[in-house]
Amino acid sequence: MQLLYLTFRQSILIASLLFTILSCKTSPPITSALPSSVPAFTDKEAYLAARQQYVRQDSALSFEADIALNEKEKQVNQKLKAMQKEMLDHYKETNFFPPARYFYQSKEHIEQTELYHLLRKMPKGGLLHLHPSASGDLHWVVERALTEPDCYVFWDTTSAEHVKGELKFFRQGDEPAGFQSIGKLNQQVPNFADSLYDLLTFDQGMSEDSVDIWGAFEGHFTQIGGFFYYQPIFRDYLTAVFDTLIADGVQHVELRAGISSRRLYDLDHPIGYYTADTMVRYYQDALQQAQQTDPDFTLKLIKTNLRFRSLNTIQQDVIESFQLRRRYPDFIKAYDLVAEEDAGNSTLHFLDAWLMFDSLRQEYGVDLPLCLHDGESDWDLDNLYDAVTLRSVRIGHGFNLYRYPAVQQAIKQQNICIEVNPLSNQILGYVRDLRVHPAVGYLAQGIQCSISSDDPAVFDYTGVTYDYWTVFLAWELDLRAMKKLAMNSIAYSLLDNEEKQAALQMWEGRWNDFIDECLKW
Repeated sequence: MQLLYLTFRQSILIASLLFTILSCKTSPPITSALPSSVPAFTDKEAYLAARQQYVRQDSALSFEADIALNEKEKQVNQKLKAMQKEMLDHYKETNFFPPARYFYQSKEHIEQTELYHLLRKMPKGGLLHLHPSASGDLHWVVERALTEPDCYVFWDTTSAEHVKGELKFFRQGDEPAGFQSIGKLNQQVPNFADSLYDLLTFDQGMSEDSVDIWGAFEGHFTQIGGFFYYQPIFRDYLTAVFDTLIADGVQHVELRAGISSRRLYDLDHPIGYYTADTMVRYYQDALQQAQQTDPDFTLKLIKTNLRFRSLNTIQQDVIESFQLRRRYPDFIKAYDLVAEEDAGNSTLHFLDAWLMFDSLRQEYGVDLPLCLHDGESDWDLDNLYDAVTLRSVRIGHGFNLYRYPAVQQAIKQQNICIEVNPLSNQILGYVRDLRVHPAVGYLAQGIQCSISSDDPAVFDYTGVTYDYWTVFLAWELDLRAMKKLAMNSIAYSLLDNEEKQAALQMWEGRWNDFIDECLKW
């Protein structure tokens, strides 16, 4: 009886709840749709005028809405758009559109186009997202390695400890198992230099589904790190990087640089002999050397660490970064965490480190802005919430920003620039067809962006022209947009206001020369 009683009580309760729910159910709103026989407009002109209102509204929202072209620029724009239309028509006819294909299927074709040679001459302004050991020309690295008697390469099967192609310096007899003299291998192995270069760079094989792209990508930093951080080569390597940028029309660069007393080494001193200050001085030396080629070339550093490090390690590094910033306030300009975002710790994981910034500002009398790598993911990885809450002055990649409408609004309100790296995003597998890269939508909404190349050396190119070529076609940009992207790379740089004015004035002179040259093209 007790069981039946409970069952009866439960039935009454359930019936009561159902009645309440059904009583409160909201009916769908009633809409007053026009009958299908009644047209929305009575004539074509009225319809086209209404449609044009949306076109004007979109144009007013776009990121380049404030750019007005002069008469010469308008003529160049007409030529560029005609060239673009001719190329797009050809690609549609042949069913071959390079920005929709993996970069290595199109690289040689890109280099043969008239547009590529024209854009090589375009003054790019700044390059705001670049990692020094993965930039420059790796042909230079291979050629230099062949001249170094103490340079060795791991020429065995990749293991847990070493990656095939890993370069490092040892005294003869001190090299670990698997490392061989580069000089001897060059004599013994046919086409050794080409084989080594192929190991150090990506190619078409990286598009295969079975390839661990990020594993191969991070392996590159292991391959090149022992060469890049070898003290007798470090400055020359940097100068070679800057030479490639100057040749590509870049006048300012901001490097994500790992600066510490545990980086540089040689064969005569223990690790730690070369301090973080030594590294900063070498960057300054390389800059001075580059300025012999382009006196107006400038450099700023964003100090970095790795997001898979522990909280305690990052907290200590933040303190050291404030100390460096105080010693080099005109050179060390910001802080960032790098490495694969999906696999590493979240930005929120390091909250206790970020909460130290206010007290460290007071203690050291300097600010240390953030330029956070966030949003480099296809997943619902919400690090961008932290980027805007922490007032990051720029955001590296911001690829998955499309998932977060409130963050998009915050980025516009805070005037944060997104450092877009289109070819990097494609090569590392975030998007295959660059026509649907989310940044084209960000630009349309008025979110300010700049174009960068991230790690071009490992991607088998230098500079940033390939990226500009790709977005010009994939996003069907015009000269106004290209001009705005270049200007953004100065306006949102870490140069101080006086430096920005000087850089912008220099860029405008070069831009005007470029326009005159385009008119003769």
